[in-house]
Amino acid sequence: MESVDQTGSAIAAVYARALLELARASGDQAAVAEELAELVGLAEKSAEFAHFLTADTIDGEARRASLEKMFRGRMIDVVVDTLQVLNRKQRMGLVLELARQYRLALEAVEHRVEVEVTTPVALSDALRLGLVEALRKRTGSEPVLTEHLDERLIGGLVVRVGDEKLDFSVATQLRGLQRAMLNRGAAELQGSEQYIDES
Repeated sequence: MESVDQTGSAIAAVYARALLELARASGDQAAVAEELAELVGLAEKSAEFAHFLTADTIDGEARRASLEKMFRGRMIDVVVDTLQVLNRKQRMGLVLELARQYRLALEAVEHRVEVEVTTPVALSDALRLGLVEALRKRTGSEPVLTEHLDERLIGGLVVRVGDEKLDFSVATQLRGLQRAMLNRGAAELQGSEQYIDES
């Protein structure tokens, strides 16, 4: 499934907030998040299912009937109803983004924040606890960590909180030092050239 542009993301966020309000009213907010995640998982595993969900070439009425047959009674009604609204408005291409926006909206109301952590080796329990505490203080929310390994980092870690990237890797520090040295060298050369010109 393809990612959407900023306009599509904004539209999906509106649907997500509306869905969250309905889900919270019935106490189903966590279950809705799980069902949306399962739906996205199916679409990511099956190109055929992803095509059925999002393709403009699928007849809207045929898809409406199929959605009812596949999901009504198996998924929470507000989820199926939301899929039907997206289908009717010809916005089924927003399903993946809707799931993402719903998750973000749910985390916001529950004072949680998604954090992606990339390290060259797995975090120890002590480092993980320390990182969670530091992020809790920085964000004012409860961090939900997703950990990734990347041996190219040399050392340190890269933390992404929402759209903000916090880079504490050794490689980044070395690049910063290299840039500082190059800038200093360029400034010194410029000063030398000025001295030569003035003489």
